[in-house]
Amino acid sequence: MLILFSLQLISVYLVQSLEEYYLRNYKESLENQARLLSAFVEPGLADGQMWSEDSVRLAREFRDLHDMEIIILDNYANIVGTSGRQALLGRRLIRNEITRALTGHLSDTIRYDPTAQERRYYLAYPIQDEGSTLGVVYLSGSLKPVDSTLNEVKIILLSGVAIALAVSFILGIILTRTITSPIKEVTDQANFMAGGDFSRKIDVQTSDEIGLLGQTFNYLAERLSSTINEMSSEKSKVEAIINNMSDGVVALDGKGHLIQINPSARQLLKKLNLRIALQRRAGFNLLRSLIGREATRQFIRKQKPLTAEVSSQDPGCTVQVKVAPFKVEKGKLDGTLIVFHDVTRERELTRRQEEFVADVSHELRTPLATVKSYVETLLDGADEEPGTRRRFLAVLASETERMVSMVKDLLVLSRIDSARVDWHMSDVNLKDLALEAVEQIRHKSSDVSPVINVAIKDSFPRVFVDRDKIMRVFTNLLSNAVKFTPPEGEIILTAGEDGDFIKVLIEDTGRGIPEDELPRIFERFYRVEKTRSRDYGGTGLGLSITRKVVEAHGGSIWITSSLGVGTKVWFTLPRAGVGEGVVK
Repeated sequence: MLILFSLQLISVYLVQSLEEYYLRNYKESLENQARLLSAFVEPGLADGQMWSEDSVRLAREFRDLHDMEIIILDNYANIVGTSGRQALLGRRLIRNEITRALTGHLSDTIRYDPTAQERRYYLAYPIQDEGSTLGVVYLSGSLKPVDSTLNEVKIILLSGVAIALAVSFILGIILTRTITSPIKEVTDQANFMAGGDFSRKIDVQTSDEIGLLGQTFNYLAERLSSTINEMSSEKSKVEAIINNMSDGVVALDGKGHLIQINPSARQLLKKLNLRIALQRRAGFNLLRSLIGREATRQFIRKQKPLTAEVSSQDPGCTVQVKVAPFKVEKGKLDGTLIVFHDVTRERELTRRQEEFVADVSHELRTPLATVKSYVETLLDGADEEPGTRRRFLAVLASETERMVSMVKDLLVLSRIDSARVDWHMSDVNLKDLALEAVEQIRHKSSDVSPVINVAIKDSFPRVFVDRDKIMRVFTNLLSNAVKFTPPEGEIILTAGEDGDFIKVLIEDTGRGIPEDELPRIFERFYRVEKTRSRDYGGTGLGLSITRKVVEAHGGSIWITSSLGVGTKVWFTLPRAGVGEGVVK
């Protein structure tokens, strides 16, 4: 009787455990399908344009894919879609679980269907939009496969019990010890399975009832192990996604222990000069380092999401930190999720935009102030003297031309940055282009300008460029060289071959550029000698435009200089025949 009682106890325990397991999985499956279906249905219900034909088609497609009955109801419990009889469309369907779902709560139940003579699982999932319930997805699925599996298990277990009982009556005390050992092994196996260990197998040495029971347990262990492996695989996929996210993710349990941290989070924390220690409550210490002690205390007390920004000066890094609670049960914080998003680039872009606006305002302030003062002076009567009027008007014309040039240069930079420039590429003779640029500079310069020599052979390879834009590169660079080279100085323009590119050098014997100024020389509005540059009429945008044009051709530009010796400017251009497709 003791053996019989043990077998019955184990059988009941396993059947109940299996039933709870299958029902739980089945509920999760229905809930996932309902959530997915509600995502398709919700936009139509929210707009009030959910046609029954669309609902019917969607319901049937889900039924065919997932083998379940589907009913879609609006917020008045009217059927707007069904995978079954179309005569139900437009009717109200009132059931306890539907009524509860219309209040915004997920509801489910199990009922016996006398028509199909089977148990069915019913789940009502609310369709919500911004807190209001738009309708209900009502799913029902047959529990016949679950019941069949459980019945098979029951039959197998009952058969084993019956066989064991018959054998126990026949053999009695003689086989007591023989039976005790296998029963104990089966019991141990049940405990291992309940504890999640499915790798252990029962050593079946006989083909009697106990052996059959052992085989049954081994079969159950294999099935459950397979199911758990599938779940572990899904978990691994999620972990792979988290570990390969560009955003950092840190998860803490309710006690502040670190339970998950991805590589991106470690990198961002390293940039912020914060160290992670896998010790007790290290997570809350990290949280305090990120958002402060008081903010951490308020978060733990109120359990509401918050956002903060953390910066590090060395290296320059700004990280947006989002902190949110999860698994909050009975008012207790059961876990915390911290998400890190690197916003360094966005903040740097904002800073540069602000600097750009400030620079433009600053650059326009001086000519506008000059124009304003001269106009006021003319209005006060200075225009009565012809010489003064002409001089004032000349100054006004000069300042106006300077502002017009600045606006034109800004428009050019804007078009290049936004890729709205038309490039007219062709094979160009580099020497002819250089000579034409030199002629333009000589025409604009005074008679006491330095000598400009072009040392390029007539047979030099052609380049594949936009002629007009590269002409501007030459004139910008030559103009700067002329401005800052004394009349007795010299400017030399040479070129050489460099693989698929042509390297051009413009060298002058001017006063040079300080070494600490070179890193910023291509910045917009940056001038080495601000007063002299303005006197020469420069806008401070020429080198910025030059670099943009050269880089758009796939080339590069750089400058070396020595004070009192001169400056060398190199840039590269694609050779004809190999430059097609280079322009960006």
